[in-house]
Amino acid sequence: MKYFKLLLSIIILFSIVAPAYGIVVKKGNTIELTREQVIDDDLIALGRTVIIHGKVNGDLYAFAQKIEVSGDVKGTIFCGASQVKISSPMVNSVWAGAGDITISATAEKNVMLFGGNLLITRDAWIKKDLRCYGGEVNILGEITGTIKGSSGRFLMSGRSGTINIKSDEVKIEKDARVNGDLIVRGDKRPVIESGAAVSGQQKVIKETKKTKGEFLKKLAPALGFFISLFKTITFIAMIIVGIVLITFSKRFPRRIMDICISRPWVSLGWGFLGIIVIPVVIIILLVTLIGYPFALFGIYFYTVLLYLASIFVALVLGEKIIQLFKKEGDISLYLSFIVGVIVLTLLYLIPVLGFIIKIIVTILGSGVLLLGGYSLCKDMRSKELI
Repeated sequence: MKYFKLLLSIIILFSIVAPAYGIVVKKGNTIELTREQVIDDDLIALGRTVIIHGKVNGDLYAFAQKIEVSGDVKGTIFCGASQVKISSPMVNSVWAGAGDITISATAEKNVMLFGGNLLITRDAWIKKDLRCYGGEVNILGEITGTIKGSSGRFLMSGRSGTINIKSDEVKIEKDARVNGDLIVRGDKRPVIESGAAVSGQQKVIKETKKTKGEFLKKLAPALGFFISLFKTITFIAMIIVGIVLITFSKRFPRRIMDICISRPWVSLGWGFLGIIVIPVVIIILLVTLIGYPFALFGIYFYTVLLYLASIFVALVLGEKIIQLFKKEGDISLYLSFIVGVIVLTLLYLIPVLGFIIKIIVTILGSGVLLLGGYSLCKDMRSKELI
């Protein structure tokens, strides 16, 4: 659980630094950056297949079914996919989640991996620490720093500093060189082949014996893990949805933002009524057989309304914060959105107050969307578009 909080915190901290660069967004079925191409800003790639052979002088955000990165990335790689292969000659750091992950890159700083099968090839060199959480972890390359994480099976035949791993099965193969301690948390002792070298202490921390109520004790961390995972995925999904909305229609977000700024109290009133009235109408429609299809549409509309509410409030909040530091010139909606989401996420973490803020944001955002949608429909009707 704490590692997903760490991941979320690092993403937030990274995003705060993101204003130093611009943002280039590429979307489509297949996104390919050839070896001759250079991106001098941060790159966001959304598609089914993402192939990066060129150079990215900022950070790379890639979300697809399949991702391959072989070009230099001056910043950090954030990626999520079914399959990820990173073989960059140079990258600052890597944060990846996928079913299968293969790292053959030279990483100047840390690497964080979440997935099913995680492979660090012999060509890989991670100059600081590796954090890995997967079904099977296979280390063939060199990790200058420490290795921490958990896995079902852990195989080590490369070089590293201290290893602190929770695993059901640990095997240190003959070519392995561990320049530090070997700490294994699990029921089985690690298998250390003849020829393997461990310079530090070898320690096995076995799980405590079963006691009454152990199932509930084990369930709590698992539940916490999935809650943290869900929050992390929700955070990433919100970033993606917001970027897509801004990319496809910049006028509509600006219209909604203007309403929020100019009519905040009216928006709160509309939002409060909408959140209460819409569910009541849905229930009434569900009772009547004829109104059932409209009830289904109402459920869909209500869900979308609540989901998008915080996105548009984040846009306004982010823009207002940036205006405190940038007095002149246009402000990118992408930048406003990222800053706003970061601030809201941090505010939501505050006990009690965070819950209150979340309710206010939901009500305000819902009201702004209702007013904006009504205004848009009114304009379209006046132009006889509907």
